[in-house]
Amino acid sequence: MTEHRRSKWFWLGILLPVAIVVLSASSWIIGYLSNTDDVRVGDCYAVTTFGDVDEDPAKADCGSVEANAKAGAKTDAGGACPAGEYDQLTVDKTFASYRLCMMINAKQGDCLENFLADSVAYQKVPCSDRAKDAEVLKVVDGVATCDDTEATHLKSYSTPPSTVCVKSLK
Repeated sequence: MTEHRRSKWFWLGILLPVAIVVLSASSWIIGYLSNTDDVRVGDCYAVTTFGDVDEDPAKADCGSVEANAKAGAKTDAGGACPAGEYDQLTVDKTFASYRLCMMINAKQGDCLENFLADSVAYQKVPCSDRAKDAEVLKVVDGVATCDDTEATHLKSYSTPPSTVCVKSLK
């Protein structure tokens, strides 16, 4: 009786698809488990555009010039922001989609560029910069009015409760 040997092509035809399936499943599982969704409410971010993005925003120290926005609330991608004048940033990644409800991170006396732009994020600029188009006149923790200021825009947020009075310069 002769022994029937299988060719190397036979084994390659079986092992290659199995290896592809195992590697694909492994990469999906690793991606799912290693998703370190470290975006936190209250943290500050250097945001360049609002709307839909595919990467987490860059964290920044709240006192830095780059930190133009602060996360006031976080919902799933289809969720709504709480009541208020939040700028929305929807992050759509493979394993984590969510919406950040962003607040202006500024203090009284800060000047902003692109304040009235639709999707381009406002940026803090020196008040001597000719590109500035808004100045922050008042920032209050809690609900307040801007009646005692020359503000042309009131940004009121419910979570956390705060009010930012801004004067548009253009």
